[in-house]
Amino acid sequence: RHAAVEIRQRLARLIGDDAKGVTVLTCHALAMRLVGVSFVDQGVSFVDQAAQMENDLFHTVLRQAVQLLRGEGLEPEDADEHRERLLAGFRWILVDEYQDIDPEQYELISALAGRTLQDEDGRLSLFAVGDDDQNIYAFSGASVEFIRHFEADYAATPVFLVENYRSTAHIIAAANQLIGLARDRMKAD
Repeated sequence: RHAAVEIRQRLARLIGDDAKGVTVLTCHALAMRLVGVSFVDQGVSFVDQAAQMENDLFHTVLRQAVQLLRGEGLEPEDADEHRERLLAGFRWILVDEYQDIDPEQYELISALAGRTLQDEDGRLSLFAVGDDDQNIYAFSGASVEFIRHFEADYAATPVFLVENYRSTAHIIAAANQLIGLARDRMKAD
């Protein structure tokens, strides 16, 4: 949630009032918005729930959002209309830290993007930013495999950003020497 707040603040500084036209949400907040639920409505503090990401309410909301986006239980034409209403105004999706998504978040992003839709017009453009070397949430179910399969899943063209503007040459050389020992890296450089 802190990253989402920071992105909103940075956008406001960069583009002013136009930033209000950009929706910045976590996967859980997006699912809650789609489902139309608030944990406060259920007498549960969101802060308390956020501290326990494994809570059944989060899992339930994510599953419900995926079902809504896929139109489960609806006739195909009704499902398409329902999806269009849910996603009115959405055209692009940017997922940051894609290497840290878990299976439920993957399903939500896939349903949101319309990955399995036959009609390409119903799909949203998906941009994913991530680094297979920085997967730090494996302990909570996140898998670097989702970023490894992104190109095939979405017929995407990968772009590797290998310039580092934050560190000195000595730090970069030491980091490259250390990470170079890792097996199955996506980046050669």
